[in-house]
Amino acid sequence: MFNDERHNKILEYIELEGRVEVSKLSEKFGVSLDTVRRDLKKLEEDGHLKRTHGGAVRIKPIGKSYDYATRKKLHPKEKEDIAKIAVSYIKEHDSILIDGSTTIGALIPLLSSYSNLTVFASNVQIALELLSTNKCLRVFIIGGVLDTENGSVVSHDAVTFINKLHVNKVFIGSCAISPERGLSADIDDAPVKKAMLEAGDEIFILADHTKFKRESIMQVGEISSNYTIITDSKIEQEQPQILESLIEIGCKVLITK
Repeated sequence: MFNDERHNKILEYIELEGRVEVSKLSEKFGVSLDTVRRDLKKLEEDGHLKRTHGGAVRIKPIGKSYDYATRKKLHPKEKEDIAKIAVSYIKEHDSILIDGSTTIGALIPLLSSYSNLTVFASNVQIALELLSTNKCLRVFIIGGVLDTENGSVVSHDAVTFINKLHVNKVFIGSCAISPERGLSADIDDAPVKKAMLEAGDEIFILADHTKFKRESIMQVGEISSNYTIITDSKIEQEQPQILESLIEIGCKVLITK
């Protein structure tokens, strides 16, 4: 395993669990304790975690996301597979609304072949990626105050605009999903995501399997039978009960191969 790959795996564990231990990482990756300590030192220098005696902890409270660049490194294969399913539901002449999740970011390169697509984006980084991917896309950036870590709009102005919007399809990510609590997100993101759920004829929620293991601070909305959830195959092994509950609610769940 290359250093960068191991670093990404460490970030995945700490994002999910909140802390990691040097001894357990050494055993898991089959590398020396000193190698793991160097890994943690590098990740701390890059601002991703804080080292402790025997391990490291998150530098963000549970329920608060890392910045866009860090989250983009987490579960890239799962996000790519999810995006491949999502793009199959996008047709020429569609109007779509997308948020600033990194799973949505994996969808952007797959829009390169479209020539008649209108896209409303709530994240400036996503909007720039859209423009660099395909000059034929008609791109609208939703205005408002930006979250400086992620480039997403988080203000009342954005919610007001989205409340007036009606599109064919909405594609959003979620910080956390559970049958009992529904969708949840960071405090700043929640009002925008909630407005998005009301803005489209069809709602697609893109989330890798780890999003079903956690809760975030602010509820966005209950799971609706009208939603389509796209996730990766690890949910079948790691969260079968949650998967069964989502299906019982009546929402459509699409799983990558």
